[in-house]
Amino acid sequence: MNAGALAATLAGFTLAAVGVGALALTQGEPAAAAPGPDGWRPPCAQRLAREYREIDVSLEAASTEHPARRTVLFGVDRSPSNREVADAQLAAVVDHAKALPLDVEVGVLLISDRSDRSSTPDMPLEPARAIPEASAPPLPCAPNCQPRSLFEQHCYERLEEALEARADALRGEAAALADGARGERAARIDAWHGEALAYAPKPGTSLLAFFTKVADLPPVLRAPSRTTVVVLSDLEEARTGDRKKIDAFYKKYLAHGERCPEVAAIPQGLVGLDVVLLQTHTDGIDADGWGQRWEALLGCAGAHVRRQRYSPAVDLGDYLAPSLALAAAPAGAS
Repeated sequence: MNAGALAATLAGFTLAAVGVGALALTQGEPAAAAPGPDGWRPPCAQRLAREYREIDVSLEAASTEHPARRTVLFGVDRSPSNREVADAQLAAVVDHAKALPLDVEVGVLLISDRSDRSSTPDMPLEPARAIPEASAPPLPCAPNCQPRSLFEQHCYERLEEALEARADALRGEAAALADGARGERAARIDAWHGEALAYAPKPGTSLLAFFTKVADLPPVLRAPSRTTVVVLSDLEEARTGDRKKIDAFYKKYLAHGERCPEVAAIPQGLVGLDVVLLQTHTDGIDADGWGQRWEALLGCAGAHVRRQRYSPAVDLGDYLAPSLALAAAPAGAS
């Protein structure tokens, strides 16, 4: 065979090899999927079983109807006789309200001489936001995948990588959504804070009216066991008529051996409510006496009560830690 014939033969073999290789690649790897909702999947998944073709990242979020895992309501005593302390406490409450997780519903209520709904500029309730959490599921064959071929093994690996990449992308989108929602919530709370500082009620407070209002709020009506009310006050009832009701209740309570008497002063609709009394100790006030009265009264109303002395040196999150631990419990555990 001369040199020309040999060259022609080799060229033919080369073209044939290229053709066979191209055919193998075409059969082993389908063409890339067109852009769309499933464009993240590796094309090789088209040749796997249905459960592999349909597998996707799972998105978990709270209920869209009532997504709050807990509601926290702050009650801040705005009596002008204690204005400096009241302003500092309100600022601490505002800062903590902005820092609460988005899936915690939050509100701030002002306690004044008339704590009914119509006369105090309470902060509009900030609803919870259900931010989805993305997670990549295991392959249908997990945990003991046994690919039948090298093709399946490589495709399984590519599918797992694609699922993780998709989960990371969705987590990034959720983080951006959460950042935006936190910023919007903080802006609304700050705007309300400026208005609340200008509120100047008459001297005195009406805690009985405050708890009557609390009992009528939507989150308390809906799920009192998932609602925490944090009251920052010296707890002295200033309104004369309400003060007499509480004193009369407490005398009967002690006379009954610290058992609950049947009296009209006991607030209704608080059964199961989590109440945290953060008591400010003020000169000239029987702090322990009023604290004990409110512990007894709210306990007889069916609330779960914790009372602690308030200090600006203690972060509100530390006072709230037991209540937020309830929020972290599985659904239905409260």
